[in-house]
Amino acid sequence: MRYWDTLLEEQRNGVTVIVDKTWEDCSIRDLFDESCCDIEDLERKVNRGDLDWFMLRARVMYMDLELGSEICGGFLYEDAREVLRDGMAEDLIWQAEEQAKKQLPELIEGLLRVEVDKLAV
Repeated sequence: MRYWDTLLEEQRNGVTVIVDKTWEDCSIRDLFDESCCDIEDLERKVNRGDLDWFMLRARVMYMDLELGSEICGGFLYEDAREVLRDGMAEDLIWQAEEQAKKQLPELIEGLLRVEVDKLAV
């Protein structure tokens, strides 16, 4: 089971927006090379907890129903909450909202066809 740590949960335009993070599965070596940085030093800092190496997820929810989501990995920050200030989280939120916009008309139409009286109790 994967654990997600919530960085943001707020109401926006009638839906709940959640941004959370989990550990990154990829090795730092898979996404960085020695030409830009000291990989061993980065690995030590991540292992000591000085740097956070993670995947970020944004979800758009309505009453615990996920309407849209987006996940992106390879984030390396001293503090994961920086993504809430530098625009990275907002980019993922926008993508999740775009998914939600596409799904909502079909979802609403489908819900209107549900025969509530005939649902099993």
